[in-house]
Amino acid sequence: MAPEHSSEYDTAATDRCERVLVTLLGDIGPWGDRVVLVGGLAPRYIVGLDSLSTSPHVGTTDVDLVITLAVGDSSETYTTLYRNLKRSGFTVGDRSYQWQRSVDGIKVEVEFICETDQTDPGAIYRPKQGTGSDFAAFNAPCAGFTSQDYVEVPVTAERFDGGGLSTVTLRVVGVLLFVVLKSLAFQQRHHNKDSYDLVYTLKNYEGGPRAAGEAAAQSPVRCEQSVVDALESLRERFGSPDNDAPVAYANFLADRDDHEHKARLRNEAVAVVRQFLAAAGRY
Repeated sequence: MAPEHSSEYDTAATDRCERVLVTLLGDIGPWGDRVVLVGGLAPRYIVGLDSLSTSPHVGTTDVDLVITLAVGDSSETYTTLYRNLKRSGFTVGDRSYQWQRSVDGIKVEVEFICETDQTDPGAIYRPKQGTGSDFAAFNAPCAGFTSQDYVEVPVTAERFDGGGLSTVTLRVVGVLLFVVLKSLAFQQRHHNKDSYDLVYTLKNYEGGPRAAGEAAAQSPVRCEQSVVDALESLRERFGSPDNDAPVAYANFLADRDDHEHKARLRNEAVAVVRQFLAAAGRY
C-alpha cells in the first residue's frame, strides 16, 4: 500500500524509479513504443521538472505502465517481453503483474496495466495464456485509451546496471486520462496519494487547472462514454469540501492536528477540480 502522508516520500525514491524506468525502456526493444507511463511518476513529466510550483511533487515509490494489447500478437511476442525483463534483472513480484528490481539495495516495483474485455475489471489478465506466455497485466477500465492520448518526453537517467547515462523517449499519459485513471483508482482503493496526485497535477499544470481542462477538451477520447462517466464521478467526489476526495488530499499534505490547514486544502481541492471540469466542458 502506498504511504498515506507526504512526509513518507523522498526524492531518492523517485530518482530510483526514474532509473528503473529508463533501464527498462532501454531493454525491452520495440515494446517501448507500446507502453505509456501512468500513476504517481507521471506528474513529474506532465507538469514538468521546471515547473514554477513552489511545492515540487512528492514523487513516488513505484512505476505504473499501461501496455497496449493487440489482437494479432503471438504468444512469442509476450514471451519475448517476459524474457527481456528477466534478462534486464527484473523478477516477478508478489503478484504476477508486478515486477521488481533492487536499486541501491532497495526494491523498486513496476506494475503492468492493460484494458481488455477478456476478463473482469480489477482482475489479472495473461495474454495468450495456455500458449507458453507467462506475462500478466492488471485489467483497469479506461487504460486502453492511453494509446490514443499521450505525450512523448525525453528522459535521461543513469542506468542501474552501471551502464552510465541513457536517454529514452517516454510516452506519458495525457492530462485527461491521467485524471480519469487517478479518479478511478481513488474510487477503488481510497488512497490519499491518488487524490493528491490528481489535484497537484491540475493545480500545477502549465497555465493552471483551466489550461488543463482546455487540454482535456482536445483529447481524442474526451467523448468516450467511460471517460465521460469517470469525469461525472470526479465532479461528485470533489463536489464538497467534506467529501472523501478533498479530505484525502488534505490528509496527505497537512499535519494530523492542523485542522485549519486541512480546511484550506479541502477548499483548494474543490476549487481546482471545479476549474478543470468547467474548462473541459464537464461542469
